[in-house]
This record gives sequence, structure tokens and C-alpha cells, in this order.
Amino acid sequence: MIKNGEKLFGPGADNGKKVAVIGAGPAGISAACELRSLGYGVDVFEAKAQPSGLTVYGVAPYKITNEETLAEMAYLQAQFGYNVHFNSAISSREELEKLENKYDAIFLGIGLGKTNELGLPGEDKINCTGAVEFIAELREFQHKVAVGRKVIVLGGGNTAMDAASESSRLGAENVILAYRRAKEEMGAYEFEYDLAKGVGVKGLFNVAPVEITGNGYVAGVKFIRTETKDGKVSEIAGSEFVEPCDMVIKATGQAKQTEFLSLIPGLKLDGKGRIIANAHTGQTSNPKYFASGDAWNGGAEVVNAAAEAKLTARGIHAYLSK
Repeated sequence: MIKNGEKLFGPGADNGKKVAVIGAGPAGISAACELRSLGYGVDVFEAKAQPSGLTVYGVAPYKITNEETLAEMAYLQAQFGYNVHFNSAISSREELEKLENKYDAIFLGIGLGKTNELGLPGEDKINCTGAVEFIAELREFQHKVAVGRKVIVLGGGNTAMDAASESSRLGAENVILAYRRAKEEMGAYEFEYDLAKGVGVKGLFNVAPVEITGNGYVAGVKFIRTETKDGKVSEIAGSEFVEPCDMVIKATGQAKQTEFLSLIPGLKLDGKGRIIANAHTGQTSNPKYFASGDAWNGGAEVVNAAAEAKLTARGIHAYLSK
């Protein structure tokens, strides 16, 4: 338990150098703490009004509360003394140039963007939403969010499990988790699926969404059955059917921040839109920029982001100590 005022950590001796951290999520805060312990001045720039990224905006509320998260963030800032600038999105080349001129290095802890669009007919209907946005709304409004009587969650990852579990906990009478592959092929941890089943979520496997049906509002999802051969999913002709519902939550991954990253000269991305960086130092192809977290690893766990960022902070230190 965190005890207010108890001093267990602190900044290292000032070395006269400064680092800008873009993003106050798990990666950004972890990097800020480690950099301060190494004697760097640190300014964190956060687009939103609160710190901690997915931990506040993207983790299901039944796992952790905002109060717990924000208390830890306040504790770490008091211990290490980094500066956080909220509502301070860095989104233009001009803003990046100012950081490049003012700071000795820049850490990218920007995470991922909004839920990927599926390109389905009817995807714009009322009550069709992304899982990331749905969970962010839950966290912001403390569970005071309306859900449909019957909810279909599209996806098979941990975020899909969170969206399905929360829908059931919020009072949905029927929640179906629909995934295009077999149950055994889901990306979610097995215990996450067990948690979802424990609150009444049902699985519908080997189905791919074709269309969101309804007149203005969601009325159902048209699926086609699938099969997997040699690791590839194929659709079974003539197997279409409609599963009625009044809400659809898309847990189909998050978009990469490619538009923003294109503003950084010389920064290279891989074929999946992830930042390419040295696995040991976090340094990118633009030597002044370093990266960790989801924008680098493509979407792992909070603990991965924090651990990677600590390693990258030491990479920054090695680079600036030359």
C-alpha cells in the first residue's frame, strides 16, 4: 500500500540534460521515473486531462479503479519530481521541432489509436462502438453507461473479454463473444475467457461479420461461418445468418499512430505500422527519438510497457553520456 508522504525514491543528481516524454501512459511514466533517477530533467506531455493512458482509459473497471491508478501516479510524481503537462497534445511538425530544439532526447510513449474500422456495411449505425472507446467511457463515467439488452462483441483478444465482461456486469441480458476462428485460437488469455464466462458471456466461434443490420440503430449482425485450414481462415459459401442484437462492440485491434509518426524525420516503421527501435536501447532510426510501449511492441500488457520503458530510459542515458 502507498503511504502518503513516505519517501522511498528520489531523483538522481542533476546532470544538466533534459528529456521530453510524449505520453503519460505506463511507458511514459516509467521512463520519466527512471530518467529522473539518472539525473535528467523530464517534461511529460499528455494529450488528455489525466495521466496513465490505458490504465485509466483502457483497462476494464472491474480490474482496477481510477482512484487507485491516479493515487499511484501522484505518488510517483511526488517521489521523482518530473513535470507533466496535461491537455498538451503534440500533433504538428512545428511542435516536434520545438521539442527537438529544447531537449536532448525525446521519448515516444504514444501507445495506439482508436479501434480499427472493419469496413463493414452498417458500421456507422447507432450502438455500434469500438471496445477501446466503450471502456474509456466506462472509466470516465464510473459505470454510468447504458448497454443494450443483447450485446455482440466482435473479437477474441483480452480487450474483447473486457468489453464482454463489462457489458454483462452492466446489466445486458445476453452477451455473445463472436470470433472468426475456433475458441482454441483466440488471442485472449484462458483465464480472461473464464472470467467472461463466469458472468454469463457466451461464445460464438468460426463466424465472420459481414454486415451490421438495422435501420439507423443496430438490429443485428449478419455473419458467415468460417473454417480454418493450414492456419488460414476461409468462409463457407451459403452459410450466412443474422444474429439479432441491439448493440455491437468491436474489439478488433487499435489503429497505429502512423500519421503522427510520419512527422518525425527519418523515423522508420515496420510493415505493421510499428516503430522500429533497437531491442536493447529503444533508440529509433532517428537517433534523438526513443520508443517503448504499444507503439513499438504493437500492443502488449501494461507491465511490458513499463519494463521496456525502464530499459529504454537507460538506453537514452547511454546515448547522452557518450
